[in-house]
Amino acid sequence: MAFTDTPTLMIASYASDDTTLTMPRASFPELSAAEAHTSTGDSRKILFALCERFYQFYNALAADDLPGRLTIQRTTSTNDITGDISRSYQFNFTAVPATGGIEVKDEPA
Repeated sequence: MAFTDTPTLMIASYASDDTTLTMPRASFPELSAAEAHTSTGDSRKILFALCERFYQFYNALAADDLPGRLTIQRTTSTNDITGDISRSYQFNFTAVPATGGIEVKDEPA
């Protein structure tokens, strides 16, 4: 089987129109309603939840289903003195020049 790039496979009930992307909070288990609130939430926690969801989805794919033009890696370390956890995500895309910048290269057929 090959990688399928349909957004609804990664984010349940994902929707979009000409101006708005809609992603249900339930698709992001790391994110509470309070953290996602439009005026009192925490944008850092939203970004963390997005990265974690994409990593979890990618990591759950079978080897034959992994995209060839995207890798996602995560590293975690713990400070032995403070107990603080540091988590880093690395997204690596193969891209090509495009009008106004670059764009992700299509997956091979």
